[in-house]
Amino acid sequence: MTEASPEPFGKLLLDARRARGMTLAQVSASTKIPVSKLQAIERDDIENLPGGIFTRGFVRSYAEAVGLDPQETLAEFEARFPDESSVATLHATIEGRANEEFVRRQRRAKSVVWLALLAVPLVLWVLSALLPSDAEPPASEGVVAAGAELATGTGSEPPPPPQPAEEPAPPPPVESPLRPDPAPAEGVEPGVLTMEMSATADCWVQASADGDRVLARLLRAGEREVIVAREEIGLRVGDAGACAFTINERPGRSLGESGEVVDIRVTEANYLSFVAE
Repeated sequence: MTEASPEPFGKLLLDARRARGMTLAQVSASTKIPVSKLQAIERDDIENLPGGIFTRGFVRSYAEAVGLDPQETLAEFEARFPDESSVATLHATIEGRANEEFVRRQRRAKSVVWLALLAVPLVLWVLSALLPSDAEPPASEGVVAAGAELATGTGSEPPPPPQPAEEPAPPPPVESPLRPDPAPAEGVEPGVLTMEMSATADCWVQASADGDRVLARLLRAGEREVIVAREEIGLRVGDAGACAFTINERPGRSLGESGEVVDIRVTEANYLSFVAE
């Protein structure tokens, strides 16, 4: 007897949704997942899903919305689609390494700032020690000579009238100590791209800094994340209408409509095109 083929994975979620009397639009409003992606899950249409951690998050959120156990449903999905499980594991490994590299970069940047702050007082002290101090003006010879004659003159002859004193020589000009260039004002560091994201609703976000992935998770409503890079920030948003951001402390423009999946690349050359007018 031929063994019956297992029930399609997407039908598990479809049956659970119908049992609850929910429409796809209601599930989409609850999970912030576009209706097209929910339909792809129900049809086992993996090719039309974003893949990796995004697809896993969609499955988990869908299961929770229709009353299924999220972990058991995700385990069933990984058993049916092992390739997706391998990709998710690889993404998690890459994300962990990227986070470690990001922390190391932040520490190096802080060390450079502290060294610069410590060096400024030392430079000022060396310059003040090398530059000459204010010179005392020389005493007038005419005044000294007149004083000497008054002290040694006889009582019989009145001393000659004192000669007018010569104007004292002006003191040599004192050079002002060299001052170091003013430190950049607090705020944006030159040559650095800083993006701060905030979610107005639950939104999947994936970000990279200079080619290294530093973020891949569901950003809950009200949560914030900051991405710092030298050359490029890559951003993928699962719900463009739910993600607000600033670039170098300037408000960003809208990335798209609610439920729209958007990919952008921000560099020093083009970041102004993402700033709100």
